[in-house]
Amino acid sequence: MNGIIDSCSRNTCPPEVLFLSIDVVFPSSVYHGTLDIYLDSFKERLLNKNYWKTGRDFGQGLYTTISIDQAKAWARSMQDKWNEGQPCVLEIAVQAERLTFQPHFRIFTGISSEWAKYIYQHRKVIPGEGDPCSSHAHIAIGPMADANTGNIVQDAVRLNKDSQWFLDKITRNHSNRRLDSLQLGNQIVFCDEALTPMLNLTGAYLYQGRRWRYNGNEETAQQL
Repeated sequence: MNGIIDSCSRNTCPPEVLFLSIDVVFPSSVYHGTLDIYLDSFKERLLNKNYWKTGRDFGQGLYTTISIDQAKAWARSMQDKWNEGQPCVLEIAVQAERLTFQPHFRIFTGISSEWAKYIYQHRKVIPGEGDPCSSHAHIAIGPMADANTGNIVQDAVRLNKDSQWFLDKITRNHSNRRLDSLQLGNQIVFCDEALTPMLNLTGAYLYQGRRWRYNGNEETAQQL
């Protein structure tokens, strides 16, 4: 086992991919870090590929996590980068039973060479280029790479390094200390607009001053 679960059917799986029959059970809610200035856009349309960027870990899609603290960190990082708006975390209910088709999953259960190779291939994509996958998964799940991945990719391309070198670099922090999967964090990426029926925006956590304030769809609010 190489830490990968691919849900392609037995008839469509390439010979090098181990076929596994699995049931994927999602958490009741996932979280997405963003800025409050984009909240109305998400309320109007949660999955909108026009806003999905290339050069991300698992390709284009809506990036979510099971950890609200991780999503808050994403939101703060986004504000620091763009210097506009206030951090905002979307609370998204997941109801996979509402789908009318069987999605194709790409699941990395932990750090592995294949996980690093997959990220390296997708991180190298520039705007206007096609996806490196012949058939990209509808949903990709697995550990995050280190937050400094963008610079690491640039160095890897400039120095003509392979994915094994890349693996070593993206699993270390700024102090060069090795990180495990739990320390890196988790991400669930919804990569196709056809998944819209399974996702419902149930509320948002808005950073106001020194506190996060929750606003639900029924216009209720509570202090964290």
